[in-house]
Formats: sequence, C-alpha cells, structure tokens
Amino acid sequence: MKIERLRLIDMMRHEEYFGLAEGLVQFVVPDRLRIGRRKYPVPQSRDEFMSAICYGQRLFFGREEKNDYGVIIRMIDGYYYPLVSGKKWDEDRALLFGKNVLNCRVQELYPVANHLVTLLSAMIDREKTLLYREPSKIELAAGVEKLNVFAELSALNFLRDTMKITTEEVLLQPYNECLVRFMMEKERQEYLERYTKLLNEEAQAKHGRPKT
Repeated sequence: MKIERLRLIDMMRHEEYFGLAEGLVQFVVPDRLRIGRRKYPVPQSRDEFMSAICYGQRLFFGREEKNDYGVIIRMIDGYYYPLVSGKKWDEDRALLFGKNVLNCRVQELYPVANHLVTLLSAMIDREKTLLYREPSKIELAAGVEKLNVFAELSALNFLRDTMKITTEEVLLQPYNECLVRFMMEKERQEYLERYTKLLNEEAQAKHGRPKT
C-alpha cells in the first residue's frame, strides 16, 4: 500500500508497517488535518493550543498511555473532538471519537500528533514556570510529596470552590482562565508567607530573640 493511503488502523493491524513511525514524524506538519470528510486547522503555537482547550481537555492530555498508538489517539481525540463534533467537551465521547482517528492517513496524523505533544510539553513547562513553588523544609519533613497523588482532585476542588460552580462545569472552563486562577492563588500564598515572616521578624525585634 502506498504511504499516501496508509491509515492508522492499517499500521496497527500489520507488523510490516511498524518501522515507519520514526520516519513519519519527520514529515512536515500540515496546516490542516483530515478527519472524515473534512479538514480541521492544526494549532501553530503553544498559545493557540492553550487558548483552544478547556480544563477537562488539559486533564485528558495528562493521562498515561501504554504505547505510541495510544498517545496519538489521545492527543487527536483530546484536541479535535470538540472541533469535529461541535459539542462541549465530554471525556467518554472523546474516547469513542477515537474510531474516527483510526481512519486518518498516517502521513498527516503522525506529524500532527507529534506536533501536539510538543505543544503540550511547552504548555506544561510554562505551568511549571508560573506555578511551581519550592516546598519548605517543614513541608518536606511533613511528607508533602505524599499529596501529589491527590493533585488533580485538589485542583478541581479549588477551581470548583473559587468559581462557585460544579465540578462538571469546571471541566468546561477555558484552560487559560483556570491557569490565571492558579496563578492568583500562588501569589496569594506567597504574599501570606512573606507577611507572616515579616510579622515574626517584627515580634522578635520587639521582644528580643529567645535565649539558647
């Protein structure tokens, strides 16, 4: 079969095509990806990618996959389901949408999926730059890293309480708006830490340091 006609489902079914993957990601990223009978725009930058997704899509992208096929389907499902369907984000329906991805031509699909992974990585790097806070020695001693497993739930609960909406509604909020909320909370926490430190220093200056 000519590579121009090769679909993802063909590669998954026939082992003789497995070795093509490394070369396919080297193809030029097209401006548009054909899904079904129509072509849909490919985001050209990290900012365009971030502006197009909701918080539910961000969480969807973060799920682990066992192999490259899973990653490709998840990235295309996650980004294109709302665009193709014209419906609001729905994780279960996005997974079912994967059957459409199976029929995409790999000559387009591989470079687009690889491009989306690159944009996602850039977005995650930006998140780390904007939101990461070095844990204090007291937090480390108390085992703060054990809370990492609950990070997604904590983030959802924070957005739900801050926005005063349901968890289901949180998942539909624009990603960029949620990011701003997290940034504001980080600034608030850092302000409280600085304020508390200054109060303690002022109290020590007034009353003198305790004798050791």
